[in-house]
Amino acid sequence: MYIRVVDITSPSKMQFEMTVAYFEAKWSPRVLELGALAAEFIQTGENSGIYIIHYPDEKVAKTVFQQIKSDVDSYNAQNKVSIKEGYRLFRIDS
Repeated sequence: MYIRVVDITSPSKMQFEMTVAYFEAKWSPRVLELGALAAEFIQTGENSGIYIIHYPDEKVAKTVFQQIKSDVDSYNAQNKVSIKEGYRLFRIDS
């Protein structure tokens, strides 16, 4: 399992709420259609959060990123964004 973690800070609370709505309604279904296995958004502050996308492997993650790169670049111009990714080492569920 390959994971991409996107740390997002929007300029305002309203902008952040719009971002979350967009990611839920448009962005997440698109990355799932392109090959992601799951996507989730966690709020970490009034105008910030972490978007986590799960992929089967690095190849699929890179392919999806290339297909949405122009959207990513446009989005990054409006928000403070940091992207980290790598293979999941373990996960424990109850």
